[in-house]
Amino acid sequence: MSNHIKVALILTVVMVIIGIGLAGIYLMTYAPIAKADLNADLEAIKFVLTDQTTGQLLVSQSQIPQTMAELNAKIWKSDSSGVLYSNPKLPGYVLSPAYLFKGKDGSNIYVLTGYGIGFGGRVVTVASFIQQKDGSFLENSIDVIDYSNETPGLGAKINDPDVRSRFFDIPNSGLKDGVKVNKDAGLFPLPANYLSKINQYKAEGIVVTSDVMTGATITPRSVANTLNAMYEFLEKEVK
Repeated sequence: MSNHIKVALILTVVMVIIGIGLAGIYLMTYAPIAKADLNADLEAIKFVLTDQTTGQLLVSQSQIPQTMAELNAKIWKSDSSGVLYSNPKLPGYVLSPAYLFKGKDGSNIYVLTGYGIGFGGRVVTVASFIQQKDGSFLENSIDVIDYSNETPGLGAKINDPDVRSRFFDIPNSGLKDGVKVNKDAGLFPLPANYLSKINQYKAEGIVVTSDVMTGATITPRSVANTLNAMYEFLEKEVK
């Protein structure tokens, strides 16, 4: 019996030491990881608040958050559940919080984070929507901030500049009909003059990705589904 007690005490001491060690590692790494995550969020927000044609900020420099406190001051909608809106049929989800900025021209600019389901799991996207004078929305740009489980060389190309840009400047006409990648819209194979019609396709809600993401449809579809959920959320909450 005494041997059993001795072994139990030794195991207890070992587990306590391991627990203290793990707690110490957590405390040492928590702050740097939290800072890195915050910086990534701030960079993504700054990116989507930039006019990708001119390279100029859509808002004054003073509105670009530099700290968590400044970011929190821009919160427009939040929910303790972590999800502001979901459309499981897409599937597409809008995460909490959502932010509101004031454009240089006085327009409201909504910055949302959301995700769709890619080949390997969640594909998380940050996007900005500019409210037009007539109340409609223009999706300005996106930044895909988490696609770590997508296939290298295929779906993992989703945030390459030439791919990401295909999701820029989608007008309200394209948003209201639902954003689709060209394969899902039946636009495949692409016509010879497709590059000259990229903006026309966007106005119809068609995002051409098959030429820049050959063999990958699920990942860009997840981004399209995310944008659709974001638009549905804005239509519900703003109008």
